[in-house]
Amino acid sequence: MAPRELAASDGDPLTWRVRLRGYSALVGGDRAPGWLVVLLPVGWALWLAAKGWPSPGLLLALVAGGILLRAASRAVDGYFGAVQDALAGRIARFPADAELVDPRLAALLCLVLLLVVASLVLALDPAAQWLGASWTVLALGYILVKRHLYLAQAYVGVLAAWGVPMAFAARLGTVPALGWTLYVAAVFWASACATWRAMAERDDDLLTGAKSLAILLGEVDLIGQGVLYAGAFIALALVGREAGMGVWYWAGLALALVPTALAFRAARQRDPDGCLRALGYNGWIGLAVLAGIVLDFALRAKLVAA
Repeated sequence: MAPRELAASDGDPLTWRVRLRGYSALVGGDRAPGWLVVLLPVGWALWLAAKGWPSPGLLLALVAGGILLRAASRAVDGYFGAVQDALAGRIARFPADAELVDPRLAALLCLVLLLVVASLVLALDPAAQWLGASWTVLALGYILVKRHLYLAQAYVGVLAAWGVPMAFAARLGTVPALGWTLYVAAVFWASACATWRAMAERDDDLLTGAKSLAILLGEVDLIGQGVLYAGAFIALALVGREAGMGVWYWAGLALALVPTALAFRAARQRDPDGCLRALGYNGWIGLAVLAGIVLDFALRAKLVAA
């Protein structure tokens, strides 16, 4: 994990831009779909918990927290996971351009991100604080899970969807049954997203000894994906019924089926490029659901006002 010697001097702006690319990869900056998988369920939860537009301060705090939580988890997994691999004699899986990352600065970045996240969590409701502390423990456990359990993508889903109960707890002081149903939907959806990437990286995972749901499912991986998406949409339908959502919510769910179908079409050959294209469609699924929730509450408020 030693940083690569660059021809340009440290004062050269190009050198710093190149170095910055390595640190961006360390925190997951090169994986845009992952950010959407974390942030969109937070939006679903906030609008449902607030039954309309949430307070700007809470929205900003949870969005910033989601961004920092994912950055921290990626940095911790990237750096300490690589250290663990090296100690165990395995080939280290480190983010792209990792040779540009100074190991000492990487460790410092992990610590700073965790401290900033902790300060944000402490500003929330006590129930949300406990959920934030639980998430931190689970995130650290992922370093071991992805190297020893084939259900690593399901574990990713649990982590990525954790913003849902935190949003309900921060807004209401508790997590109602509706919040946990939405959490289940987000877990299924996020697990499916993680599995697309695992399918794309199956050969690399086999080489490095990492475990994944894609390796476990083998030739029936697309069927497994179908089960995960079915679980997500069934849970979202239960959310709509429980929350008494209107036609715009159901239209959003129907619209979300389109990019879902396109994702399966892109990955039908199960090749890495196709699986990554399938992953790219998942942001549109989450946005369609969010648009349905936002429009339903917004138009309902206008009807009441009229």
